[in-house]
Amino acid sequence: MLAFFLAGGQQTSAQNKRQNAIGMEEIVLDNILARTSIRSYQDRPVEQDKIEKLLRAGMAAPSAVDKRPWHFVVVTDKQVLQGLAEANPNAGMAAHAPLAIVVCGDKTKALTRVPDYWVQDVAAATENILLAAQGMGLGAVWTGTYPVADRVEKVAKVINLPEHIVPFCTIVIGYPERYQAPKDKWDEGNISYNTYGGSKPATVDPEPAFHEFDVNEDFMLNPFNYFSQPGGLLVCAGNRDKSNAMTIGWGALGTLWGHGTNTVTVYVAEKRYTREFMEISDYFTIMTFKDMNGLRYMGTKSGRDGDKAAALGLHVAYTENGTPYYEEAECVIECKKMYTQEFDPANFNDDVPRDFYDRFSAGYHTLYIGKVVKALKKP
Repeated sequence: MLAFFLAGGQQTSAQNKRQNAIGMEEIVLDNILARTSIRSYQDRPVEQDKIEKLLRAGMAAPSAVDKRPWHFVVVTDKQVLQGLAEANPNAGMAAHAPLAIVVCGDKTKALTRVPDYWVQDVAAATENILLAAQGMGLGAVWTGTYPVADRVEKVAKVINLPEHIVPFCTIVIGYPERYQAPKDKWDEGNISYNTYGGSKPATVDPEPAFHEFDVNEDFMLNPFNYFSQPGGLLVCAGNRDKSNAMTIGWGALGTLWGHGTNTVTVYVAEKRYTREFMEISDYFTIMTFKDMNGLRYMGTKSGRDGDKAAALGLHVAYTENGTPYYEEAECVIECKKMYTQEFDPANFNDDVPRDFYDRFSAGYHTLYIGKVVKALKKP
C-alpha cells in the first residue's frame, strides 16, 4: 500500500476497506521501525517504476519556503557505481549494487536569506527515499558526502556535477541479500519536556480508566462469536519484568468444575513466543480493543524480535496479581490457570484438525483453561 501511495494513484474501494481495517498509522509506523541499513544486495536490477517511486518520495519532502533545492542523480552504470565506491570510503558497497541515487543540493534554488537550509531540505528528501525503499521491499543505506570537502570534490567529478550542484549523500540501493533485524533505538534519556532535562509531565486521570464488573451479571456478549470478532483478541502473560502478547481468534467462555467457576479457554501454538510465558505464568489476561488496528501487528510480528507493545505505543499495566495487560484495552479478563493440555493428534476424530495441522507450521496448540478472577472494562 505504501508503494501505491507513492505512485500517486487513486484507491479502489477494496483498498479503502483494507486501509480502514489495518490502519494507515500502523502501516507507516511499522515501516519506520522496520527500516535498517542494508549493505549487501542480490544480483538483480531495481525496476524503473520503483526508481521513479523512490524519486517521487524524495520530492515529497518538506523544504524551507517550498524551495525544493534538490537534484537527484540516478546511477545504474557499473563503471559509475565503481567510481562512487572509490570516491567515498563509506560507499564501497556501491561497486556491488545495482543502483545508487546521489542526492544533491542546488544552490541556485536554495533559500537566499538562509542559504544553508538546503542541507536540511535534502536530508529530509534522503530519509523519504530510505523509507520508500523499505516499503517496497528494497534495502538501502545512507552514505555521507557533504560537508567533507575531499568527498564532495571526488563524487562531483565522478558524476560531472556543475559547480552550483553539491553532492550531499549517496544512497546505495538494491534487493537485500539477506534479512537484517532492525535495532530498537528507543532511549528515554534522549528526551526532555518543555526545557532541557525537563521530566515528563505527570498525568492524572480524574477517575479510573477501568472499573471492575461481574461477568455473571454484566457480560452480555455472545460467547460463540466473542473470539471471532474483527481483529480477534489479545492474550497476554508474563510478569513485571517481562511479558508478551499475541492475537488470538480461538477461545471459549463457560463454566467448569462447579457452580460459579467461570472459565476462559485459550489456545497457543507450540512455536509462538507467548507460549513460553503461558507455561511459566500462573495467570493470563485476554483483552479486547475499540481500535483493532494494532491487533494485526501483534499477530504477525514476534516478540522475539522486539517489544511489540512499545512499537504500537501501548502501555503495560498490572493487576494485583502482577498479571500484565494494556491500558489501551476496552475490556480485560484476568484468569488463573487451572488446566494445561497440548493437542494429541491421536485424539483427532475428524479431518478438520488433521488437515489444519498438515499445513500449519507453528506446531500443535496447547489449550489453557483459566478461572476468571477479575474482569475490567472502561465506561
